[in-house]
Amino acid sequence: MLAEQALFNLLAMPRNIRRRRARIEIDAHWRGIASTSWCGDEGPGIPPESLDRLFDKFYRADDGDRRRAGTGLGLAIARGFVEALGGTIMAGNRRDRSGAEFTISYPA
Repeated sequence: MLAEQALFNLLAMPRNIRRRRARIEIDAHWRGIASTSWCGDEGPGIPPESLDRLFDKFYRADDGDRRRAGTGLGLAIARGFVEALGGTIMAGNRRDRSGAEFTISYPA
């Protein structure tokens, strides 16, 4: 249940930021009982100055001239759930095109 909610919070991010339909890609891999989930969007990406604080409570990355939506809790809650299950969560910008990407890994 916690893992599902963490993934839901990640999938809600493009919708919260742009308030419109956004294409989201999801990929998952399992090796034994270890798993890695990846999701990425095709939006503007994460401002470099926001990467270190992105998972902080109440932090909302600046999205240029667009109004920031949300409370700044979704990613902090996702990180808490993932870490409670012994996993890690990372954020960055896509290398293959514009957009953000998030990776969740759970150990074996």
